[in-house]
Amino acid sequence: MGIISTIEASCRDCYKCVRSCPVKAIKITAGHAEVVEARCIADGQCVSVCPQQAKKVADGIGLVRSFFLAKQQIAVSLAPSFVALEEFTSPGQLVAALRKLGFAYVAETAEAAELIAQEHLQLVEKHGAGPVITSCCPVVVNLIERYYPALIKYLAPVVSPMVAHGRLLKAKYGSDLKVVFIGPCISKKDEYRRAELQGSIDAVLTFQELRTMIAEEGIDLEHLEPGNFDHDGGTARVFPLPAGLAKTARLSTDLLAQEFIAIDGLEAVIDFLDRFEEVQNSLRLVELLACEGGCLMGPGLESNLSLYARRDRLLRYAQSSAEKPLPPAEVDRKVRLSTVYAKRKLDRITPTEEEIRAVLSTTGKHKPADELNCGACGYNSCREKAIAVLEGLAEIDMCIPYMRTKAESRANLICSMTPNAIFVVDRNLRILEVNPAAEKKFLCQQEQVVGKSLEVLIDPVYFKEALHTKELVTGEVAYPTYGIVTWQAIFYVETEAVLIGIFVDITKEHEQRERLALVKGETLTKAQEVIDKQMRVAQEIAGLLGETTAETKVLLTKLIKMIKNGNGSIQ
Repeated sequence: MGIISTIEASCRDCYKCVRSCPVKAIKITAGHAEVVEARCIADGQCVSVCPQQAKKVADGIGLVRSFFLAKQQIAVSLAPSFVALEEFTSPGQLVAALRKLGFAYVAETAEAAELIAQEHLQLVEKHGAGPVITSCCPVVVNLIERYYPALIKYLAPVVSPMVAHGRLLKAKYGSDLKVVFIGPCISKKDEYRRAELQGSIDAVLTFQELRTMIAEEGIDLEHLEPGNFDHDGGTARVFPLPAGLAKTARLSTDLLAQEFIAIDGLEAVIDFLDRFEEVQNSLRLVELLACEGGCLMGPGLESNLSLYARRDRLLRYAQSSAEKPLPPAEVDRKVRLSTVYAKRKLDRITPTEEEIRAVLSTTGKHKPADELNCGACGYNSCREKAIAVLEGLAEIDMCIPYMRTKAESRANLICSMTPNAIFVVDRNLRILEVNPAAEKKFLCQQEQVVGKSLEVLIDPVYFKEALHTKELVTGEVAYPTYGIVTWQAIFYVETEAVLIGIFVDITKEHEQRERLALVKGETLTKAQEVIDKQMRVAQEIAGLLGETTAETKVLLTKLIKMIKNGNGSIQ
């Protein structure tokens, strides 16, 4: 399972994570985004940009708590970017909070960063063919292993400061020690799980998870007595900054000026790797960091401080270190710093031009001019999105312009094909649109009446009522001028500030009702005539008919009532 998962109930078709992912390691299924582990470089941008907090990072708190419950000795390897945590007024305050949580040892990762910097410097001095690319940033390592395997030979075969520090702490305090790295980097959760690095680090927490643990334990930061690190980070505290490794390694000014380059931010890193051949012969050391501004801006470090304020804090903290590093202890020399990086499998397809054109045509893109390349779907171009569809990463209906055109065409089809007349007018009762049925029934043409007052066609009294009340106005209205009777519904659309009138032609129904009323009237007249005739006859032969006459009158009267009711029931 990958380190980033999606809470489907919160994921809502926004595609923002697709747009932000530099390697498009996001799969959309039924409108929900899912991180594709085999493509992911664990940079965490999708977590940072998700507006619904639908991306969930693998939890490290539970594992750390299990260490505490097992009564194990636990050490903290604390990344130097902790100075950007605005709630801590001093490093000693954070150290005290960590000890309060139950950590036996608290040391700075920068302690091992000094060793890693020197290791890179030795590689630069020995490396002959091409520059050395730093391997301290796990996102950069993932990126090169998956997407630039041809450049692996330039990647320094050196572990990160986190891994080196874990090994160093275990060498000092025993192999049974549990080491928990705490830092700003989500990708560290992926790095420590690598098979070749197993056992160096036992758990990884982000600074955000550290905040959660402190809050859950109810630790009052204001009243903590400052504590001290078990091991000082020394001059390597500048490691989180761009060019921090070179600064720690004390590279010469000439080398910095001519043969060294530091690049931060994934877009810039990817652009550099794309153009690597252009400069590979002029450089000796290339320092790459995925986060723009360096580790101080890691996705696991939420802070209201700007990059500049974070940088200022770090530099001030670094200045408090000794000017020269302490010579490495005997235990430091025994720590293994080397590792091996290799190409990682990446399943990708190479679709044919015919397959790409077929996908494009399904969204109405039959020629290059139809390809808007708007990026609304999250991909940089329509072709890139079409390839993603073929790879099973994207869905056809992610194309927003296509879906809008489709919806509009359906609406237009309904309006044009419906037998009901439709008028759309603005707040000033000026005609904006009439459909073909309205043109036919009200004897007009759209191009002739658009922009004119509704009064040129009909009495706008009911439109005025709907505008005034903002409620649906319905009723049967005759338009003798046009020889029609309509049942009409008029309503106001506030979001568009327009009135819409729908007129159903009920002329035939109206005529049928009139004919039925005429038949009823004639029937009543005939019935009354029969009654009157019977009564006259009854008067002449009253003695002979007796009760029969009375019964006949009752029956005829009931017949008249039945006709008047019109429903066949006798009341």
